[in-house]
Amino acid sequence: MTHYPVNLVIKDQLCLVIGGGSVATRKVTSLLACGAAVRVISPQAKKRICELAESGVLEWQQRKYRHGDLQGARLVFAATDSHDIQDLIIAEANAAGILVNVVTRPEACTFQVPAALRQGELLITVSTGGGSPALATRIKQELQPVYGPEYGRLVALMSELRRQVVPSSGLQTEHKRIFERVLEADTFTHIRKQEWGELEALLRTILPSTLNISSLVECARKEVS
Repeated sequence: MTHYPVNLVIKDQLCLVIGGGSVATRKVTSLLACGAAVRVISPQAKKRICELAESGVLEWQQRKYRHGDLQGARLVFAATDSHDIQDLIIAEANAAGILVNVVTRPEACTFQVPAALRQGELLITVSTGGGSPALATRIKQELQPVYGPEYGRLVALMSELRRQVVPSSGLQTEHKRIFERVLEADTFTHIRKQEWGELEALLRTILPSTLNISSLVECARKEVS
């Protein structure tokens, strides 16, 4: 099956995790990192989920799944090992047009979660269509030393450059070339070596004087996570 790649904005959107085990905990962690409103439904839950619920970071309904629980959800993760409950979740999600991921049944999923490498706003994902999550994880680990934090810094600089250039009518016709000049120059090398003075001097040489060069450098200097 061919999947359509897409990055979802789930900030403040209700995302359900049915189950409270180790897999559910990993799903909860990744959802919270993206700003989702997370609700866990499970009679029992791992210590981390309990702690997050006690601190008010997520909602934990300490009971079994029942029909109607998916109402209002953007995404649903069936992280329970009960095949019967999985069938109920799949049927309700499909009937309501809600995207569902069944952890142990890739053929029943309407979306897959790839292995993800993040450096700031840079997001690199690897997917095997559910065929081998272990392989996807291995490829991600191989990419990690190649695409380090310096790439996140470069994305931050380019994002600020785009913010300054695109709204400016005087630069619209040449903004593509402006981006190319930054990427073709030694910008990345200076960022990787954290040579901020050299970076600023370079940008002042290749960019229009109307741009806020200091702001570009400041964005590149910030730590990425």
